[in-house]
Amino acid sequence: MTPPTKRKDVPEDGPQSDTPKPARPNKKQKAPPQPKQNTAVYVTGLPLDATVDEVYEVFSRKGGVIAEEIDSGAPRIKLYTDSEGKFKGDALVVFFKPQSVEMAIMLLDDTDFRITASGVGEGRMHVQAADSSYKKVQYDKENPDAAGQDGEKRPKNNSNSRDRQKIIKKTQKLDAKLADWDDDDDPYPPRGKAASRWDKTVILRHMFTLEELEEDPAALLDIKEDIREECAKLGTVTNVVLFDEEPEGIVSVKFQDAESAQACIHVMHGRSFDGRIVEAFLATGRERFRKSKKDQHNEHSE
Repeated sequence: MTPPTKRKDVPEDGPQSDTPKPARPNKKQKAPPQPKQNTAVYVTGLPLDATVDEVYEVFSRKGGVIAEEIDSGAPRIKLYTDSEGKFKGDALVVFFKPQSVEMAIMLLDDTDFRITASGVGEGRMHVQAADSSYKKVQYDKENPDAAGQDGEKRPKNNSNSRDRQKIIKKTQKLDAKLADWDDDDDPYPPRGKAASRWDKTVILRHMFTLEELEEDPAALLDIKEDIREECAKLGTVTNVVLFDEEPEGIVSVKFQDAESAQACIHVMHGRSFDGRIVEAFLATGRERFRKSKKDQHNEHSE
């Protein structure tokens, strides 16, 4: 009987060949995840009687569309309380778009939350970005249904599909709100666009009365200095002209850039100044306001 021939071990993938196999093409690498953009601001210094509705009105007007809870539709604003449950003047405001954070800080930081009927400011606010802060983390822990519409990931569960549909609908709704903004109210002005000199000049109406100038001629310089100081918080001011023969109390403020001029309009329009409601708008170049010659020397020296 012939003994069985010993078989050489053959690899499972067949006999080996001297010819090298072509390398498998590498799988397409996934793009690294984009860093999460902050959409929240943390606010301190609010009046102790401030409400969510008031905070919503101020920050949505100056910063843009505020994010909403997925289920309830309530604005994502949290008022922080002390151990006794009393509001302590701190709040978290979550916007729909990250650009709103910069706008809110530029337009609302170090400004009064409200102006009383007598023209007195209440609640000097400090507004700062809340990204990765303890307060932002705490908000999401206490409001798990809020995550998802500003770039945050929601945990997977059995209702993930329904939750995703809610987020999609909510995002569409907030996008529609953005589309409803008028051009003059655009919270995200384009950058880099060439601006004319009139895009940098703001006209302020109701800044003074002719009577107060007649009673105190030196008030003209004081008013100009007050306006310059206030507007300088928004950007570099290159010129302030007070038209002392205009009964509507006209002052023009020229900024170094158009973005600062837009910020000035957002802050000053509707604001109370010495008991009068201010109107603010961009100059067109067609205005023909009257002024005396006594202030020309000061104007040219600025």
